[in-house]
Amino acid sequence: MQEPVLFRTHRRRSVLWLALIALAVAVLVAVRFQPQPVEERLVRLHAQDVFGARSAVLAEPLPVQALLLDYRDDRLLLLKAQAALQVFPEHTRLLMELFGEEPEFQDALKAHGEYLIPPVIHFYQNPVRSIELMNRVAGTRQTLTPEQRAWYAVNFANKEGQDFTGQFVVGPDGNIEWIWTDRITEGVTQFFTSGIRTLESRYRTDQPIRASDVGWAAVDAIVIGSAVKFLKAGRAAATTARASTVTARSAAYSTRLARAGRMASVMVGHAKWPAVAALAYVAVRHPLVLNDLFAGAAKVLGVPPWMVQVPGWFLILLPFLLLLRWMTRVCLWFVPAGAPGYCNKLWGQTPRHLKR
Repeated sequence: MQEPVLFRTHRRRSVLWLALIALAVAVLVAVRFQPQPVEERLVRLHAQDVFGARSAVLAEPLPVQALLLDYRDDRLLLLKAQAALQVFPEHTRLLMELFGEEPEFQDALKAHGEYLIPPVIHFYQNPVRSIELMNRVAGTRQTLTPEQRAWYAVNFANKEGQDFTGQFVVGPDGNIEWIWTDRITEGVTQFFTSGIRTLESRYRTDQPIRASDVGWAAVDAIVIGSAVKFLKAGRAAATTARASTVTARSAAYSTRLARAGRMASVMVGHAKWPAVAALAYVAVRHPLVLNDLFAGAAKVLGVPPWMVQVPGWFLILLPFLLLLRWMTRVCLWFVPAGAPGYCNKLWGQTPRHLKR
């Protein structure tokens, strides 16, 4: 008569211990692992899957990782970009973040590799008198920005090829020097004259000139086929919904989750998968994605991240521990009668065939 009561007491104690363990682990995860925007986490995980866990690409800034992911379909472009990062790491990162999405820059980088970086950086760092003069002749009173000057160098490299990139040398001290001749000066003037027309047409049609502005304006929130667009779409959504109502933040977060699902479909190599199933699969492989999702939900509700992370992890861990407990009890039925019984006490029940 007393055995069922004892059995229920042991079961309650074991469930209580499992609940305490799940709660402790949930608190530890919430404190130990800092959440990231889900877009950034997925891009990092995708780069790790594509390039390998020990690849030097993982040490690059996140925008550069996203660009290299987009370059992987063009093997030559990817190799040239990695070579430029090895030879001129800081300058290449700067130019890739400015112009990495532009087809003209990609064509120039694929054609010239690391030899493209010195001339573009030289134009970026130093005013070029011929450009400024032609800019005034064209009627534009504004001084060209470094990005605009660098963009001229990119287009010049596409048109003149090595005749242009070969004019620049890098000294032992790292300074970039431009070697001039009369013939080259004439070619440069001819190029700048045609380039001013492009610049003026952009001003006339109110098109942005800065490559960063162009990149942000070209964000595609519907089809995620590019890691860069996916990353920027998430940042734009987060900035837009920062001061909005809970309803607006919830709608923005739902859109971000839909994008994350499409990105997850690309990651697992099965774009035909439903977005939710692909995102769930990635979350199982990389549980930290769940931590980021909980933190994102907390932002929607306007509460600290731990207030969603701890209950979220608890609700995931407790059923998992209960399932593990049940599987252990089932396995113990096959344990020989003379085996030690400390595992049985841990999970709250002694197999029937081991009782005396």
